[in-house]
Amino acid sequence: MRKYIFLLLLLPLAVVAQTNTFGYFRYNKVLEQMPEYSQVCSNYEELKKQCDTEIARNEEQLTRAYVAYLDGQNEFPEPILRKRQKELQELVDKSIIFREELKTWLAQAGDSLFAPLRAKIDDAVSRVCLHNNLAYIIDLDEAGYKFINPACGFDITTALLGTLGIIVPEQEKLPQSEQQSTESEGVQQTVVESETATEENK
Repeated sequence: MRKYIFLLLLLPLAVVAQTNTFGYFRYNKVLEQMPEYSQVCSNYEELKKQCDTEIARNEEQLTRAYVAYLDGQNEFPEPILRKRQKELQELVDKSIIFREELKTWLAQAGDSLFAPLRAKIDDAVSRVCLHNNLAYIIDLDEAGYKFINPACGFDITTALLGTLGIIVPEQEKLPQSEQQSTESEGVQQTVVESETATEENK
């Protein structure tokens, strides 16, 4: 009777173990292999260059105003000196606000540029997950897992690239077992490096 009850208790765990097969991949690796990636990066760098140029121009104007203030501060009458100080402080405050606004805008622009690519990857991830009846898929670039047992899941990178219509060169393809072993070693190496850095910081 006890044995029968024990088997019944183990049954849900066995069902969970069978359905919890998962996939894993590195998001940035897939993103960088998309055909549109280079052009999107080029567009983003052009926007960043324009922003950097405008920030440099703004800082140059602030520097000129500061130098002019220093040159005349010993000669200005008190009312003029206070007025110049106030004007200079306003320029500094506006410069700081401008830099922050530009930084926020550039980040949003970057998100908008990469959004179509990320949407394609997310859609492909969903399809690969459902097609292979996986419980979930892990992004190794973001996940903070200490260790992943490759026996419980598999690398979906090749399947993901195929779903996106990206042809993977034959030399880059590995048998499934080798893919799992290689990815597992990479995960373990990342963990070791992280733990080493932690020990050094202590």
